[in-house]
Amino acid sequence: MEEDKITIGENLKKIRKDLNLRQYQLAGDQITRNLISLIENDRTPIYYNVANIISKNINKIIHEKGMDIYIQPEDILNPDRYEARKRANVYIDKIKHHLIEKNYEFNIEELNEIETFLNKWNFIDKKVKAYELLGDIYYNAKDSNKEYYYYLKSLEVSYEYPYMKERYKIILKLVYNCIVTEKFDEAIRLCNFALSTQDDIPYKYKGIFYYNSGLAYYHKKDYSRCLDELIYAKYYINFDDYREIKRILMLEGICNSQIENYDGALRNYNKLLKIIEDFDDPEEMCLIYINIMQTYTHKECREEVEKYHVKVIDYLEIIDKDSSYLPEILFGLSEIYYFLEEYDSYEKYLNKALELSKNNEEINSFQDIFLKLMDFYIETEQIDKINLLAKNYRTQIYNIEMTKDFAIILKILYNFIEQNDNLETKNLIENLLNREV
Repeated sequence: MEEDKITIGENLKKIRKDLNLRQYQLAGDQITRNLISLIENDRTPIYYNVANIISKNINKIIHEKGMDIYIQPEDILNPDRYEARKRANVYIDKIKHHLIEKNYEFNIEELNEIETFLNKWNFIDKKVKAYELLGDIYYNAKDSNKEYYYYLKSLEVSYEYPYMKERYKIILKLVYNCIVTEKFDEAIRLCNFALSTQDDIPYKYKGIFYYNSGLAYYHKKDYSRCLDELIYAKYYINFDDYREIKRILMLEGICNSQIENYDGALRNYNKLLKIIEDFDDPEEMCLIYINIMQTYTHKECREEVEKYHVKVIDYLEIIDKDSSYLPEILFGLSEIYYFLEEYDSYEKYLNKALELSKNNEEINSFQDIFLKLMDFYIETEQIDKINLLAKNYRTQIYNIEMTKDFAIILKILYNFIEQNDNLETKNLIENLLNREV
């Protein structure tokens, strides 16, 4: 109702009271406390330049108090806008409720309503938080494109927020997304950007950024550069930080193995065993033992492989059958059977791993296992089993991402098939398959 509307002066006083501030704090060094009093009592008009000074003073003080709020000049000049901030909090609470309830579905009308409201009022602090939370929603929904979109929007808007705290956490979420979606160069750039521009990164998080930079280099097959990044990661992360040190040592061991420094890899894995032995986690023990066995396969130490193989089989009995690590463990174990020339067991464990991985959130693990099985059936001339694989896993095959490059190849192949040009079809397929996958 019109009579309920408050004046600009009353609005400024309300903001000050809500934030538990005094008039002299709003005035700062550039204007007087008396002017603040005159404005609050509607005895003098307030112009944008004065509102801008007041908002800067407010933001400096509330930042020092550790409050995660950002007052813009428009919040002072428009009483409706300040009241609308409460509505923004309702939207943010709604997104949080979705996360708490693990309800990651947002209908388009609901999303448009939030976006329209945020764009209308342009609350910088609220937009940063809302976009980050929407990124969290789509992270949990496994929608990497929308996840990336909202995290990037949150990061971009955050640079209009001078006292933004912990911006590095948004950057880190983008890094995770880029690694999962194989945008490794962008992940490295983001890590370097965070480390060189964000002054409030704690030591532990500096180590995490270096670890993720190393992980991106690992995926680019630049193993030496990965090892360099891991040196910095170990410098910043305490050795008693079990979770992070475990990841660093595992990646360090894998990289050493890739550059054929097998003794170095074994030292990494043995350090890791000493850290986790007290926890006796069967999943982690299996993963380390499998990496140790793979290293010994490169050294052609069959006796050592067989010794650790027994340990893995013992632990396998007590691993939760719903464990998300089980496909990876079975896949690794299958490789050991191939080395031991136990091909029936190799096929058996690959099929077990494939079945478990079909509903796994890591689509790449399904593809890797599927390719191994196909190669094995081609090698052993079991073509009928390839046909059976294609039939049994048709849904997963249809869900493989259709990129533009992939679409071009399929259309060319389809054209060759339509023309019964088997020779060109085979030539194209062979040339493509000869490239490293």
